[in-house]
Amino acid sequence: MNNFTQKIFGFLACLLIAGSLSAQAPFWTEDFDSGLPADWTAIEIQGDMTATSNWFWTDLGPTGSFAVDSIMSTTHDNGWMLFDSDLNCSGDQNAWLVSPQLDLSDKDIVVLQFEQYYRKFGDLINVQVSTDSTVWTQFPLFAGLTNNNYGDGTGTGEENSQLVTVNISSSAANQTAVWIAFQFIADATTANGVDPGCAYSWQIDDVRLIDFDPTPSTDLSMGDFFFPPLSFATPASQIATDTMGFSADVSNLGNVDVPNVVLKVEVTNGAGDLMFTDSVVADVIPVGTIDSTLVIATQYPPSNVIDSYTIDYSLYSLDSIDADMSNNSASEVYIVSDNTWAKEAGETIAFRPGGGPVDYDIGNMYTTSTDWVDNYMATEVSFNAATNAADGNLSDFITNIVLLEIDESAVLPDFSDFDDQTNFIAHDAMSIRSFNIHQYAGANFDLQTISLEDFDLETPGVELKPGNRYFLIASYEGANNVVFHGFSEDINYFQISTIIFNGQWFLGGFGPEPAAVLRMTIDLVSATDENLLPEETMTFFPNPASDVLNVEVTFEKPELANVTIADINGRVIQIDILKNVVNEKKQYDVSSLAPGTYLVRVATEEGTLTKKFVVVR
Repeated sequence: MNNFTQKIFGFLACLLIAGSLSAQAPFWTEDFDSGLPADWTAIEIQGDMTATSNWFWTDLGPTGSFAVDSIMSTTHDNGWMLFDSDLNCSGDQNAWLVSPQLDLSDKDIVVLQFEQYYRKFGDLINVQVSTDSTVWTQFPLFAGLTNNNYGDGTGTGEENSQLVTVNISSSAANQTAVWIAFQFIADATTANGVDPGCAYSWQIDDVRLIDFDPTPSTDLSMGDFFFPPLSFATPASQIATDTMGFSADVSNLGNVDVPNVVLKVEVTNGAGDLMFTDSVVADVIPVGTIDSTLVIATQYPPSNVIDSYTIDYSLYSLDSIDADMSNNSASEVYIVSDNTWAKEAGETIAFRPGGGPVDYDIGNMYTTSTDWVDNYMATEVSFNAATNAADGNLSDFITNIVLLEIDESAVLPDFSDFDDQTNFIAHDAMSIRSFNIHQYAGANFDLQTISLEDFDLETPGVELKPGNRYFLIASYEGANNVVFHGFSEDINYFQISTIIFNGQWFLGGFGPEPAAVLRMTIDLVSATDENLLPEETMTFFPNPASDVLNVEVTFEKPELANVTIADINGRVIQIDILKNVVNEKKQYDVSSLAPGTYLVRVATEEGTLTKKFVVVR
């Protein structure tokens, strides 16, 4: 592929079976041992007639500018067949890899299996079957797969190789002459808004035919599950109201109905301690069910303890044994941070809207908690981007970093009345809280960090409202619109995550997986006490402290309170939210703090009380 572009497409809807190899032997095989077999034919229907515009044998794998990994098939040591669209990158491409003539007259069932490694970008792949080598019947592969995703439906291609099974009995069974072809096509009919003929690649190995149905009786499969938190990383002061719901798509790939199917979820902290668990039981998952969503009714308010947490899903039947448990579980990580919001753990790719360089804005939505009583402000933003070498070095370009505050009274909570035609400059529901012009420095994907300044007050930091939504935007205009912003494809967000504007707002961004690298840091607005709480409201010991700081807060009536550990300049290190508290004793780990003076602060709606403590080693 010659750029990073992605547009919006539907979810993967693949009529294939992927899984372990069948225990029964195939009746015909081809493993492409050391070259293209003499009885196979590589045919170039469209292309530039160079050596790279057709199928060829390799033991090295793709070598184009955006080469994917080599296939790890069963017999990859002796080579395999490859169509490297990205290496050729020449416009319209239509290449066929055709088998020898096969006599299948004694076969009532004909099932094709092969191992493959494939990543999509503006192309289609098909199995074609013919009984006269002239008229062909098409069996589409991976219908609905989105650009930049691999054949396993992910953006990172974890399943290498993938076993693909296609029942071709309708065209091949009991036929005296059968040809089978693998077709790669990239042209104007497949491009979907991107440049045709500069896709990734398709690698094929270990082709075989079997004369039985390999479908097991019980084979449940877990598909998409949507990331429950609003963000991958959320400051501790904001996470308490980010209530999580849990659901996952379930398929029955077997040949019988499966009763009493359990979807279970567990949330554990970094030490492996169980924080939450629940499950739902479906009475039956009928045969043929594809991506039926099971929803766990209970919701979970996350802990506000700074840590890394893991969400684990598992799928199983109470009454039958699953033939393939490799696709019955999934997990994802989220972080409760000290003071940073992020939608990702690091970039995996970069994107800009399709159709060539056009002005665009991309951004993330962050939501503040309703459970703070102290005042917080956004202080820093971190982000990254990349350019094609032909467009110049990244350091030649600028971006505008804009923090937008949503007027919650001007738009419904689900954004159903949101004006998607007006840019942020004139949008009634958005106000500019910070506007920053940034000249990129360094190489592609180097993390850039800038300090925010209030747009109206021209003072450092932007005070945030509790219970409000914000768009953090990177804007690329004019000559800068050739820049590709950094994205991660590791998380599948259910709710609004990344957004784009390209003449129209898309609140779903490039789809549920791509999340922009646009992180935001928050800190206390002030470390001084304007409305001072009584001295006895908070006591702590020891002082100096080396490992643990013990803090006790006492109120006359139940209070919503925030306890904050900060450095001497007010930079947040840890925030604890206490609800309906009268008297509470808490311990805070300070063992990782550098020696020096720090602040411990309690805040309620009535005021604040801030005290100093010292960390020693």
